[in-house]
Amino acid sequence: MSKIVFVTASSGGFGFQIALDMSEKGYIIVLNGRNIDSLNKAKSKLYNKEAHHIFCCDLTKDDMPAKLDDFFTKNNILPNILIHSLGGKVAQDKHPIKLHTLSETMNLNLNSSILINNYFIPRFQNTKEIQKIIHISSSASITGNAAPSYSISKAALNMYIKNSARYYALDNIMFCGIVPNIIMHENSDWKEKQENDPKYYQKRVDNMPLKEFAKPEQLTPYICSVCEIESMYATGSLIELQGGA
Repeated sequence: MSKIVFVTASSGGFGFQIALDMSEKGYIIVLNGRNIDSLNKAKSKLYNKEAHHIFCCDLTKDDMPAKLDDFFTKNNILPNILIHSLGGKVAQDKHPIKLHTLSETMNLNLNSSILINNYFIPRFQNTKEIQKIIHISSSASITGNAAPSYSISKAALNMYIKNSARYYALDNIMFCGIVPNIIMHENSDWKEKQENDPKYYQKRVDNMPLKEFAKPEQLTPYICSVCEIESMYATGSLIELQGGA
């Protein structure tokens, strides 16, 4: 039986590349995003496109848990793997830190994922197979080399992963984090910087050991490998994909 993967924020960018690679390996994908046209376009590009599902929902809104329950109950499916790709920087994220900016950033990069996990964890506990919850973190969570609220929220995400991994280990629920450096894709902040501030963009590229920012397709094979290995020994791990940085 094909395993089901719920990939948040997967209508484009890094999340879509994860979904695409997982579909090539035979997984059934639940795509997520806020725009139904973008989701339909993304689904049409997946392998075996008719097998997959679309969950159109803004995961940062208060009504998300109810919509989550309605969708998965009506479709009578339960993912085996959650991949949290949702995240990013909000406007005016700079020093001095404004508490409303920090709160908005925490909701985007941590709180919404916790609410999703809180829905699935009790259901995962009723199964005997390994269930996997994979979060996309950031090198900024370690270095602090990014906007302040963003860095703080990703550092908090790392600790949530480690703490949850300990608590749910005997339930066969594997928590881990993928910690990439800068990822370059069409919808990324760095694509915007490339166009609007090319000197700063090139300076950062030149400081990278590989003299490039990672492309999504260069990182997704590592995520796929975590999904495919039937072992609990990656639980609590923060897997750094730094390109030598």
